[in-house]
Amino acid sequence: MARPAPTDPTYSPVLLGALALVAVAVVAALLAGHRRRGTVLGWRPWCAVLALVLLAVAYVSPLATLAAHYLLTAHLVQVTLVMGFAPPLLLIGLDPSVGMGSRWGRRLEWLAHPALAIVLINVVFFGWHARPLYRACLQHPELYSLQQVSLLAVSLAFWWPIVKPDGCGRWCMGSLGKLGYILLATIPQTFAGLLFALAHHAFYTDYADAARSLGVNPLTDQQLAGACMALLSKLALFAAFSVVLWRMLEPGGADGDADDDSGGGDGRDAPLPVRPGAPAWLRLLDAPRLRDEPPARRPAAADRH
Repeated sequence: MARPAPTDPTYSPVLLGALALVAVAVVAALLAGHRRRGTVLGWRPWCAVLALVLLAVAYVSPLATLAAHYLLTAHLVQVTLVMGFAPPLLLIGLDPSVGMGSRWGRRLEWLAHPALAIVLINVVFFGWHARPLYRACLQHPELYSLQQVSLLAVSLAFWWPIVKPDGCGRWCMGSLGKLGYILLATIPQTFAGLLFALAHHAFYTDYADAARSLGVNPLTDQQLAGACMALLSKLALFAAFSVVLWRMLEPGGADGDADDDSGGGDGRDAPLPVRPGAPAWLRLLDAPRLRDEPPARRPAAADRH
């Protein structure tokens, strides 16, 4: 089968369909944010816009052509965008906690159980990269496209326990639990990356032939790809740490907007609600304000005598 030119974009119906679904969700999030806040949008919907841009680069740009036909390194860069960067940005931007109380939300949340998600993401990732199946993906473009969509789906399930607010829904973990969760998940990819980087022969002969057509040493390409695979786990760990730290320091709800006063009277003395799971120092702000001492009780007549 003739390969497209390395600079050609990719127009796979499967990838374009997945990109269209994400675009519809992003537009819906932007419109919802506009309705809630008038003309000023919060920062969360723009995270979803950035995720859409990254997915477009991974699915449509010449990077997708290089990844599916020429260079294993380009494939690992593509996987980094699809699995490591786009999912957390998309979940932050779309704020799926809004729909967790719905019937479909309750049915789908079990997929985000940490134990299931950590197994699922590794099984899907390494399953697709087993030599016979991956060679079939390189020979059949739509199978390769299906691989990319499935990697995005399992990555969304994997990132949801990390990105979701503490105390939201089931399968809640503390901050240290989230960091340990993603550290454990990235160990297999680190070892696989080292295996690729230290190997002395090319694992995928299809890439070897294509790399030579670009004047690239196939073994060098595979070693760089292995380094990218190991780096993917570190980038994911850094991203998880950033998200968890962000959640810990975030004083209010979504987009930092405070809700209506929850106290009685005119609401001036009502403390702002503290998000569940917030650091201890934030809870000090919720402590009751100091009050004037009550007037001294007058001594009774019997006490004066």
